[in-house]
Amino acid sequence: MLTYFCLLGFILSLSWGIYLHHLLKISKLERREEGLVLRQQRLDVGRDFVANASHELRTPITIIKGFLETMRDMPEISQDLFNEIMTKMLRSCERMESLVKSLLLLADLENCPKGGFEDCDLVHVIDEVSYNLISIHQEATIETYLKDSSIRIWANTDLLELALRNLLENAVKYSKGAARIAIRLEVSETSCKIRIKDEGLGIPQKDLPHLFDRFYTVDKTHSRRLGGAGLGLSIVKKIVENHKGNISVFSKYQEWTEFVMELPLASHLSLAEMYATYREPQGVT
Repeated sequence: MLTYFCLLGFILSLSWGIYLHHLLKISKLERREEGLVLRQQRLDVGRDFVANASHELRTPITIIKGFLETMRDMPEISQDLFNEIMTKMLRSCERMESLVKSLLLLADLENCPKGGFEDCDLVHVIDEVSYNLISIHQEATIETYLKDSSIRIWANTDLLELALRNLLENAVKYSKGAARIAIRLEVSETSCKIRIKDEGLGIPQKDLPHLFDRFYTVDKTHSRRLGGAGLGLSIVKKIVENHKGNISVFSKYQEWTEFVMELPLASHLSLAEMYATYREPQGVT
């Protein structure tokens, strides 16, 4: 009888071991397949990114090349034409410089550990960004609505200011006349919502789902005239994500647009989350 129970135990243990090995093998295969899919998705994104960047750079390069060829073929040109050519070439160079800076910033946000976070006052950050914008665009009006005099969040202030500045500058850029912007802060137990609403041109509903895509522009002619390459909002989204937050957009065409950033409060984050480097998972190799 003892031998029978020992044999039965051995068989059960062996069966259980085989079952666990089978589950582990399936789990490894699934992770490997997920890793391959993730790797292919990143390759596709990278390929599209390079193609779009090349397209955006090609335009100013073509303009500069054309003007240089004109100057070569017309060695004696009037001073007025020379000044016009220089102005347009300089504008194209500035466009390329802005595009390259944006591309480098996106690469830093995606591939590097996200340091420089500290406990800061969101109200103070918004006041600083608003003041700087008004000093540049003196015709603009910004009204801030808040119930708290201080809201503590865990943030990289330089990046957060950049995200807010991009949103406010967009509101000015796409306004019908003198920009009127309202900023509302809504605080809950765990997070703070920053609502930035303008009374500008608005965004068609069909464009809203793609607004944070890289190189996506609603009005390409308008964006090119203002020097935009469609990277500003994708940078804003990445900054917000690095702050463990999220961003959304609502709009009524030809009437208003509202961006809503939601960021966790410093008191809601654990110490581990505060001091983490925010490195995203690299997938299975």
